[in-house]
Amino acid sequence: MTEPTVPSAGAPVDVEGEEQRPFSEHPAMARAYPGGRMTVGAITPLEGFDGPVPSLAGHMERIQQAERAGFASVWVRDVPLLDPSFGDTGQVFDPWVYLGQLTARTTSITLGTASIVMPLRHPLHTAKAAASVDQLSGGRLLLGVATGDRPVEFPAFGQDLEGRATRFRQSLAYFRVVLEHRFPRVDSPLGRMAGTDLLPKPMYQRIPVLMTGHGRQDVRWIADHTDGWLYYTPPLQQQAANIARWRELTQGDGGAFKPYAQATYLDLTEDPLALPRPIHQGFSVGRVSLLGMMRTWQEIGIDQLMINFKHSRRPVADVIDELAEHVLPHFPPGRVGARGEPQRPAGRAGP
Repeated sequence: MTEPTVPSAGAPVDVEGEEQRPFSEHPAMARAYPGGRMTVGAITPLEGFDGPVPSLAGHMERIQQAERAGFASVWVRDVPLLDPSFGDTGQVFDPWVYLGQLTARTTSITLGTASIVMPLRHPLHTAKAAASVDQLSGGRLLLGVATGDRPVEFPAFGQDLEGRATRFRQSLAYFRVVLEHRFPRVDSPLGRMAGTDLLPKPMYQRIPVLMTGHGRQDVRWIADHTDGWLYYTPPLQQQAANIARWRELTQGDGGAFKPYAQATYLDLTEDPLALPRPIHQGFSVGRVSLLGMMRTWQEIGIDQLMINFKHSRRPVADVIDELAEHVLPHFPPGRVGARGEPQRPAGRAGP
């Protein structure tokens, strides 16, 4: 596999977006969502743990191991505050700081957010951070966004919980306009801009934005305003119906391919023949049955399986090795050409 293009040490950085490449050539989209088949991503932290706080032992080594193993993406979480009743603090570190380290410590794996809570951050801060990671990583960023579902966070940030759906739409619109236009005029409830510009601009025409869940938005709005959908693990028939509806809304009138991903908790058992047993938002299962489940998920149209290891009872290093040997070769990342252009297989139409 050829790695995405990254800026060379002596090359100037196109901070003003004067030589942006087409969005259809975006290497992060090409690697994570090649079209016509499924890839596999990993949600941080890559460890099994009880309670809300992970140990983070060897966390960077596990991500590098996942990259070598053939995971297409690694996804970081935006969880600013500990809510013991919620049961999960993600990888604890600020997502943008963490992505900065991942940019330096990885070479090819797609770097995703799952997801940035847009109402809790000013869109200018989000835009500048996202474009910075995009430039520093050579276009490896996928921006998952969310409305937020932890009520304790909103009063701490001085935000109205009930108004988060509206603020989300306002934030995303602001984010889009300042990154996709030079010296834009902005008149938003969140701020006004005239005669100034936000730098850097993205390497490509825009940063891929993917919605997590519904975010209190109508699915038609999600289809019209984002580049993909990150969802959970409902029963198979319900997921198939979700995907069919998504394809209907996003592929009409020759529209560009917009991926659909599924986040699933995985406890991979030592017995490779163990049948699936439901756990919270996922399954405890042996690798043989897992491979069959993944093929079924691929058949109904899931473009990436995003694995959360929180409920793993085995060391995740061992699980990644087993997946690398027996499972991931069946779902490899998409290929990226020598200049960053995607090389898509025949099958589902791509952008």
